[in-house]
Order: sequence, then C-alpha cells, then structure tokens
Amino acid sequence: MRIPMMITADYATVDHSNGKIHVLGIFRNIYTDAFPFQHSRMCLAMIIEGEISDSDNPHDLSVTLADEDGKEVFSIRGAFEMPKSVGGIAPHCNLILELNDLPFEKPGEYCFYAAINGDELDDTVAIQVVHS
Repeated sequence: MRIPMMITADYATVDHSNGKIHVLGIFRNIYTDAFPFQHSRMCLAMIIEGEISDSDNPHDLSVTLADEDGKEVFSIRGAFEMPKSVGGIAPHCNLILELNDLPFEKPGEYCFYAAINGDELDDTVAIQVVHS
C-alpha cells in the first residue's frame, strides 16, 4: 500500500455520497509568536491506495508526528477497511484525521509519518513551525 496524497489543511471532509475529499486551507507553515504553542485545529487528509488483494482484510494504520530531532509529538493508531476493487482498478480509501490542540515546543520542521500493518511507508508530509 502507499499514500499518494497526505496534506495538512484547516478543514477536510469526505463526502460519503460520492467519495470525494473536500479540503480547505492547505498549509505547510504555522506561525506563532510564543512557545510552547498549541495549534488549535488542523486536518490531515490522506488517500491510501492498495492492491486488489488488499480489499478483503481490515488494516492497521498508525500516524506519528515527530519533530526534526525525531521526538514524537503525537501518535494515533486505528483500523480501516480497504473497499473492494471495482472493475480491476486498485482500491483506495479516503481518510481524514482532525487534530486538535497539537503541542509544539519549539520552532522547526515537524513531519507526519504513516505505517500500515506495521510497515512504515515512505509517504510523509512536513510542516514548518515558524517563530514570527
């Protein structure tokens, strides 16, 4: 499996009537004038793409946010189901994580990492927390 899209935004949702992801306010930088700092709300929007054989099993997803020194800031883990493949096209799953009051101790680069079924993926997204 792979994650061809993982972005941070002010708001994101999945329309379950048609499967579309709606995203508002995509960002890569957070500005603050004081540390430590809590970012009130952000969404991490992901598309997980599988193989045709992945559609029958529940899968384990873990997402971790770490600072540039590798210190874990946040971690979450849960199960998801890959939908059945339609017409031989690789299945995909749209997921949104709403993250509230994430703590940032210092300015710098922070990166979201994902693992599926214990296998860390190369797909990441970095954000920069900037002292303004």
